[in-house]
Amino acid sequence: MRGRVETRSAWAVFAALVTALGVGCGDNAPPVATTPGNWGWVPVPESTCDEGTPTGLGSNLAEGGGKNLVIYFSGGGACWDATTCLVSNRSLHGPFTETLFNAFKDNTLKGSILDRGLANNPYKDWNLFFLPYCTGDLHIGDADQVYTTGSTTKTIRHRGRANTEAFLARIAATVPEPEQVLVTGSSAGGFGAALNYTLVRSTFPHAKVFLVDDAGPLFNNDALAPALRTAWAKAWNYDAVIDSIDPAVKDDFSALYPALARKYPNDRMALLSSLRDKTIRGYFELTPDAFETALRDLDTTVLAPLPNTRSFITSGEGHTLLSRPAGQNSGGMTLLDWLQRMHTASDDAWTSVRP
Repeated sequence: MRGRVETRSAWAVFAALVTALGVGCGDNAPPVATTPGNWGWVPVPESTCDEGTPTGLGSNLAEGGGKNLVIYFSGGGACWDATTCLVSNRSLHGPFTETLFNAFKDNTLKGSILDRGLANNPYKDWNLFFLPYCTGDLHIGDADQVYTTGSTTKTIRHRGRANTEAFLARIAATVPEPEQVLVTGSSAGGFGAALNYTLVRSTFPHAKVFLVDDAGPLFNNDALAPALRTAWAKAWNYDAVIDSIDPAVKDDFSALYPALARKYPNDRMALLSSLRDKTIRGYFELTPDAFETALRDLDTTVLAPLPNTRSFITSGEGHTLLSRPAGQNSGGMTLLDWLQRMHTASDDAWTSVRP
């Protein structure tokens, strides 16, 4: 059963007013103060998970300073109604605590691009930030929904966009003038990185910025069921986010990539995916063949014509590539080497690779 949208808190209303007036909410945010060279947890009281508790962010600052940033949006599914949020639990729910982050740090982050010990990691000397996910809305929601199933009623706070703004305020206070910024994430975080790219870009307008969307393909709307797209829009109330990029994206999700390329013609952007990603095709309610068809169409008709956008596509139905980039191969190249080329090679030397 679909629920009503609760009135937002006084803080949320105030934040929206401040944003509308063009005043930076994060101007007075304190910088992160974790020990350089080590992962630490930073509480962010302005944030909230879906059940109402605040969360924080993970920080691993570069030793000796450093002017480059990795901003990584974490994944964890998505939910948009009583069935997906309460019954099948298709997203990671809150609370997202320091204990949970430590589990990610000790397991999921090892061997990933957020592992300083990974051989040939192009980001080993960068400032690393891990943005948690506990709102079920691809990091872009702005609504409190009341969902009911049977005798159970719960309020789910889809507050991903406000959380992203709060996290970025802390990051910007810590490294206010970065030279290079990688905006990235996997699965729900891949979608979040792409959909929040303009927000990050406006936070660091003078930096050289890169986008790597891992397992978050934004297909042409013709590939997705209208009822599914409508449910996402109603549950997450993301129109303001989309409109800030280009209103055309509401009618065609794949229009996001050309829109970003027009706004930031010198930025290099990339999509990573397997041909038949089993996890994402499940959320999209697509067969393996239909997912592959939609991905190939996105790759050849939307991404390939863009001058600074590339794809790294592997065979099979695996999900996410950045967690083990040294072991991901396509076109005779590892993903780790391909990412290095993204930062250092000429346009001709950094090319899309496919199975």
